[in-house]
Amino acid sequence: MSDTSTPYDIAVIGAGVAGLSCAYFLSQHTRVVILEQEDQPAFHSSGRSAALYIEGLENPVVSRLTKQSKEFFTTPPPSFTQCPLLHPRGGVTIAELDDESKLDKFLETWSPTNPDLVRISVDEAVAKVPILRKDKLSGAAYDSSWQSIDVHELLMGFQRGLRANHGELRCNAKVSKLSRASSHWIIETSAGELVANTVVNAAGAWANDVAALAGLAPLPLTAMRRTAVIIPAPAAAKDWPMVHTVNNNLYFKPESPGFMVSPQDETPSEAMDAFAEELDVAIALDRFSQITDHSFSTVLSQWAGLRTFASDRHPVLGFDPRCEHFFWLAGQGGYGVQTSPALGSLVSNALNNNAEIPADIRVSRFV
Repeated sequence: MSDTSTPYDIAVIGAGVAGLSCAYFLSQHTRVVILEQEDQPAFHSSGRSAALYIEGLENPVVSRLTKQSKEFFTTPPPSFTQCPLLHPRGGVTIAELDDESKLDKFLETWSPTNPDLVRISVDEAVAKVPILRKDKLSGAAYDSSWQSIDVHELLMGFQRGLRANHGELRCNAKVSKLSRASSHWIIETSAGELVANTVVNAAGAWANDVAALAGLAPLPLTAMRRTAVIIPAPAAAKDWPMVHTVNNNLYFKPESPGFMVSPQDETPSEAMDAFAEELDVAIALDRFSQITDHSFSTVLSQWAGLRTFASDRHPVLGFDPRCEHFFWLAGQGGYGVQTSPALGSLVSNALNNNAEIPADIRVSRFV
């Protein structure tokens, strides 16, 4: 089926959280369609996120975008959702033996801009998370501001808003060809052909593949596999904070029906429907067992997602200077959920109001 009689203002390729967010904001002003290759939105990384709102991150650009998203999360538009998007969680950062100097550096870096981040004793850490092994820790910090994000409700809110604004979501619509003709793009998909004035490339791990369809050389983007495992947890654990090592080699947090455990792996990968490798699962469980005394006999589920990073680990945003009306929204690096309101708003303002994109995330720094 073809739809070339009435051009869309904007076609967004990729219905992960980044594509849904920017389409939601764009649809308030323009005629938008989202094209998704899978049979449902957020099938890949967005649906496999750890789903946390954390402002104090090692990446200052992501930290800034997260803080710019806070108002949306805490006070969403009245019609967006009837449920809170954020829920209190808290986060304990632990230093294993001989790692206390790294904890000192962590606190020195983030305490000035994260007023709820404080050093706590090992005893206090164990009181918050009783399965932690006191004999394996040299120090800890706690931040009460860490919150869980209701990703399902966030994604549904973006979709409801898109529909309310007469935007369209087309699944099973893998883009196979992009051709620039006069003042618009002809977009061939597995569900038919359509026309749009501007293309937004929000294809996640597939972003460079989409760019190639437009004749563009790739940007320095790399998809990285991240593994997660669900294991049984005590009933009381549902109210415990997340635990994160200062070495960035393990986190675990309550996640129904147990604990989500991740070795925080970053393994380069081709764009694909990622799956958990048995070695990565074993590493996660071994690291978890080294610092806790929690016994379990089964793995309830396991999966992997792809987190796409630019070479400088900042998101990539803006019109490609090599190609007219081709706009990048890529490289969120696993923080797409918590930065989605800020990035979606930035895209809308850039496309509708010619607003300037900050230099540290502007695509032109690479081309």
